[in-house]
Amino acid sequence: MFSLFSGNNISDLKSRAFEKPVVVHVCILFSSVIFLFVMLGYRVQQYEFYSGILITEFVLIMLPAVIFLLAYKYNLRYVLRLNRAGFLNYVLVFLIMAFAIPIAGLFNLANLWLVNAVFGKIMVTQIPAAEDLRSLLVNILVIGGSAGICEEFLFRGVIQRGLERFGAAKSILIAAFLFSLTHLDFQKIFGTFMLGALIGFIVYRSNSLYSGIFAHFTNNSLAVLIGFLLTKLMNIMKDAGFQMPETEPDLSRYFETLSQLPKMQLMIAAFVYGFIFLVIIMIFAALVYAFIKTSRGKAESIRTLQAEAKPGKLLWLIPGLIFISVVYIIQVAEFRGADSWLLDQIRMLLGV
Repeated sequence: MFSLFSGNNISDLKSRAFEKPVVVHVCILFSSVIFLFVMLGYRVQQYEFYSGILITEFVLIMLPAVIFLLAYKYNLRYVLRLNRAGFLNYVLVFLIMAFAIPIAGLFNLANLWLVNAVFGKIMVTQIPAAEDLRSLLVNILVIGGSAGICEEFLFRGVIQRGLERFGAAKSILIAAFLFSLTHLDFQKIFGTFMLGALIGFIVYRSNSLYSGIFAHFTNNSLAVLIGFLLTKLMNIMKDAGFQMPETEPDLSRYFETLSQLPKMQLMIAAFVYGFIFLVIIMIFAALVYAFIKTSRGKAESIRTLQAEAKPGKLLWLIPGLIFISVVYIIQVAEFRGADSWLLDQIRMLLGV
């Protein structure tokens, strides 16, 4: 008969206290979440947007990760990096994310230009814009708060943590890539990947998931606020008698207009906007440097575990990537105007 507090058990508890999720398990978790997200997410969001978002985030994305951690009895504080980041770091994270928005916008602009060059059009879907302060608060709580908590819990808290067996940089980049794919919109992959990598770096450097949640919340909430202010501005201009479009603008026309501008005007515009973005990038770089300085000593020393970090273990991501690919194939078919009985059946099955 063995005692619960025998020497072997104590050493096992100590070793498990600093154990990270296994790569294969993390990949299976990702594929499972994607299966739930694709099969149920569209359906619940079509029924009612806000309740659908909450169900998607807390039930389909966060809950499987919670069950995973509890089932394998991981040390939640260690795995999730539930450490205090410090007030100064939160201030720097807010400023970093604020200046990252136009940079991510530039990435998305390049993404949209590529899509327009390939398909000849752009189909951008917008989140419901807030019309008053009450709906603004609801949007911030639902779109900023729920996504910030649940998506960071899964991607930076569990997936990136498990992938650290490949090393810090690879874990940040792979988790960011999966994060960008999960948004199921190939028109915004570039910008979403950039933001995911930035948040992953913030979490790693500060050794705190709270800073990642705050960074994600800041990005989404500022986007909601900007949308609200633009809507208010358009309503004011409409009331003042300005002719405003009744429908969403066709962004592909902007690229067509740019291509028809005289070279001199294009050069002037490129110089002006290039200078503005250069200033933004310089401020952004200075803020990131300040963040690195203030978080010195907090980042956990991570080394690649060659015995466990075998690329073959990432093959367990394939089931999830297949589901994502099916959604992207449907989107491509819609861009090309293709339609068939098989596509209709797939759309009906996925609820797309």
